[in-house]
Amino acid sequence: MEPVNLPIHFGNLQGKHEINSDSLLVLIESYKEIAALFGLDVEIQIGIPEEGGWKTTLAVTGVVISFIGINPISILLTGETSEEWAKKGREFIIQKVNEFVTTEAAELPDELPRDCIKSKNKIYRQFQNDKCIDSFRMGSFPPIPKNNFYLYIKKLPDEEHIYLGETDITVSSPDWKGKRSWRGKIEIVEDTESAFAFDKDLTGKFWEKVKIDALPLHTKDVMRVQLVKRPTNKVKYLVIRVLSYNDEVIDLPIEDDSIRRIYGIAASLPATEEPTQLSLL
Repeated sequence: MEPVNLPIHFGNLQGKHEINSDSLLVLIESYKEIAALFGLDVEIQIGIPEEGGWKTTLAVTGVVISFIGINPISILLTGETSEEWAKKGREFIIQKVNEFVTTEAAELPDELPRDCIKSKNKIYRQFQNDKCIDSFRMGSFPPIPKNNFYLYIKKLPDEEHIYLGETDITVSSPDWKGKRSWRGKIEIVEDTESAFAFDKDLTGKFWEKVKIDALPLHTKDVMRVQLVKRPTNKVKYLVIRVLSYNDEVIDLPIEDDSIRRIYGIAASLPATEEPTQLSLL
């Protein structure tokens, strides 16, 4: 089956013919995820990069798959049934995928599948964080400047992390030997007692100083923490930094901007290691 060629172009005003490798990987993987929800099982091959920003062609191969059990994206976007889409063939559906990727969030129906929106959000959040990218163009669609990337990220309020700030927690039951969730009265929360967990990567100093095996099954210990709420998790409250424990200073607070970047609050991606760049030169 002949591939459908999809030119892509990452503009760079500094004249560098390079991008963050993560940007290309996120684009490819997210595009495949979106295509699957549109009814396509695709394989993507990357063409030889060209100069002029960072240009290449994605060769999209694959077949139309069964629409049984797939959300009715076709009706939401065009009023046509999935069967009518399938009859029009692979090229038509790929064009609809491209239109979806390059359409501003405000113009998309709220009823679209969450996974579809999340995959698209992932693309533009990554582009926002790539210092090499000043614009993005896909196929024959107009270029999208970096200042407008935020317009293509659709808010999913009930899935977003919410930073609650600093608060005290009176610990009633530690996670003794890892057998259950921590529980305690969270000052900032109205509930009398709630379960909470820890971001182990960001609370390392706490685990160095507090020996869990030495804690009793039930305590009245008080910890000062920075807290995030995770609406879709079973344990909703996540301690991201322990500032003090029973008045003993444990660690310094994390700055608000870093919290937003780490947890995807305010349209940011989780922090990663220093990105690798792909260069033509």
